[in-house]
Order: sequence, then C-alpha cells, then structure tokens
Amino acid sequence: MKRLIATYLFAVTVCFAMFEEQAEPARALGMGNAVVAAGRDVSAVPFNPAILAGVERYSISGTYSSRWSLEGFTEYSSAISIPTPVANFALLWHERSVSGVYSERTASLAFARKIVGALDGGFTGKVFIAEAPGAELWADPAYKGAVYALCADVGLRYAHSERWKFAISTRSMGEPEIAMLETTDSPDSPGGQVAFGAEWMIVEDLILAGDIVSEEGNLHKWSPRAGMEVKFFDVLAVRAGAKGQRISMGAGIETDYWAFDVALTNHRWLGNIYRFTLTMQY
Repeated sequence: MKRLIATYLFAVTVCFAMFEEQAEPARALGMGNAVVAAGRDVSAVPFNPAILAGVERYSISGTYSSRWSLEGFTEYSSAISIPTPVANFALLWHERSVSGVYSERTASLAFARKIVGALDGGFTGKVFIAEAPGAELWADPAYKGAVYALCADVGLRYAHSERWKFAISTRSMGEPEIAMLETTDSPDSPGGQVAFGAEWMIVEDLILAGDIVSEEGNLHKWSPRAGMEVKFFDVLAVRAGAKGQRISMGAGIETDYWAFDVALTNHRWLGNIYRFTLTMQY
C-alpha cells in the first residue's frame, strides 16, 4: 500500500512538472529542441504554426515517447495536414499520461498561408484537457473532475534566402489558470511562451539551428537551444544538440514519401527519453 501511494504521488508530481511544452518530434529533439525556424513538416506545427504554410502535400505524422524509468507513462502526438488553394490546414492531437493516475490531452486545429513574399504566417486554436483519475480512485473530495482550457498559438517564419530562415512563435496564449482541486490556493497554469528561432544552411547537407524560448508564463526567464543536422546521400541524417544542460542526439531516414526519425536525450528526473517519429506524405 505504501508503495502504491508513493507511486501515485510521484507520478502526479512528475506529470505536472513535465508540462514544459508539447513533446517535440524526434528530428527536433535530436537537434536540441530547436524547431521554431528549423521545423519542416506537420509534426513541427505545434511549435510554430507558420511551418504549416510550407507543407504542400497531404501528410500524416505520429510521434511516440518512451520514458522507461516511469512505469505506465505514455506520450504520443499525431498530426494530419490538408493543403488547399486558400490555406493549409492541420488537425493535431497530443497526449501525456500515467495510466490510472493523470492525463493531459491537447486537440488543435491549425491553418497557415503565405502572407507576402517570403513571409509565412499561421494560427492554431487549442483545447487543453486535464484529468486525474487517480484522485477518483482515492475518492479525493476536493477533486472537481476534468478541466478544460482554450488557448492559441500564432507564428511567423521568414525565409531571408535559401540559406537563412528566421521565425517567431507564441504558444498557449490566453490559457486560463487551471485548478483541479477545490482546495488549491494557487492554481497551476502552463502559461504562455514566446520563442525566437533561426536556421542556417551552411552547405546543402549541413544545417545549424537555434532557438531562444521563454519560460512558461515568464517573459523574464529565457533558455537557449541549439542543434545541427548533417545529411548523407540525401537519405540519412545524423543530429546532435543541447537544451540547457540536456544533451540530445538522433538520426533519421528520409525518402520522397516517408521519413522515420529517432532521438535520445536525458532528463533530470526520468532518466533517458527516447522518441520516434514517422511521417508519410503524398
């Protein structure tokens, strides 16, 4: 019984602490989470909706994360893009949960298009849903049930040339404070974020990327992210990067119709994080 209670408390604490952002796709994770300007397919749209303007084919993507040190933990994302003559649209879903204890889900609808010249813009409307079935299991009288919150992302990306891209994205703006327990004195809020990013293609097969991202709900604290990608034979990619003190690495295989990426990074509480992304486009 003591072990069960300890597991419940640990899982709830970790889940609340992990709401940093939605999990980046494996390609971005391998590049130190630099994605605001460097993202190139529908899996990167949650981090800058303007990326969707460059997704010119129908595509579907899925990302799965494994954190082996936490039993019952699940995290995955999925996305579908639909290009049209007016604008490009995408449906997105993200879920992070510990079985029977706690879950966070985000459903999103994004659209983007070229604004003028080399400037793309995008918008994402999101519904955030949080539940704590573990509180029901323990019959916590203060638990109010699932909570819902609406928020939005807005992004711009500018291709200065074939070699340089610059971008800015705001995430989860307008999201209200969230309190799942009636006895909570200080409600939790994932908070809005602002991110700036740049990508530099040094040569055709070598890319450097960097982001600077504000802390959730705090524009006075920022963290840098940087990464690189090297491609071989236009098919195989090798990546490395850093997000603060967290080092990451990854690799990917890409063809005209599909791409498969894997990445690994470390986490101060949960040990290693392994992430896999499969994207197909037609």
